[in-house]
Amino acid sequence: MRKKGEKQMRLIKFTPLLLTFFLLAACSADPGAADHYAKREEVNVIIEAPESIEADSTPKIDVKLSHDGKALEQEATVNFLVWKDDNKVEAEEIPASLDADGTYHLEYTFPSDGVYFVKADVKVDNIHLMPTKQIRVGELTQEEIEKIQQEQEQKKQDDSGSHHHH
Repeated sequence: MRKKGEKQMRLIKFTPLLLTFFLLAACSADPGAADHYAKREEVNVIIEAPESIEADSTPKIDVKLSHDGKALEQEATVNFLVWKDDNKVEAEEIPASLDADGTYHLEYTFPSDGVYFVKADVKVDNIHLMPTKQIRVGELTQEEIEKIQQEQEQKKQDDSGSHHHH
């Protein structure tokens, strides 16, 4: 009777080790997985746009993609999402136009005063990046100015807080 109990104990101790081995094997089943992760970190998206503009204007808003500090030669799918204030559900999706030099452009007329957000939705291979830029249009209300200041203060606190390195 005692030997059977010892055998079960050995099996219980061994099982987590087996599970760990199978899980690790499953995680690295794709031989190119490491390349995909490495490539993901090397693609940079820069949204070039003025911080503030006049209402009813069409500013120059560009997205530049780079890889290792050089312009990304590979073509990407780039769409812009534009929304005002917190109305992200009402965001307009606008396809980007591509220049010969590899710069993506947004053609959009900002209709009224307020705080807008422009999100570049960028897909290259199986990499999906979505940086967002805030643009102030025309005269802002005191409430909008205070909200921006609070967000900037919050961002400073977040940035100075704990940094996680992987």
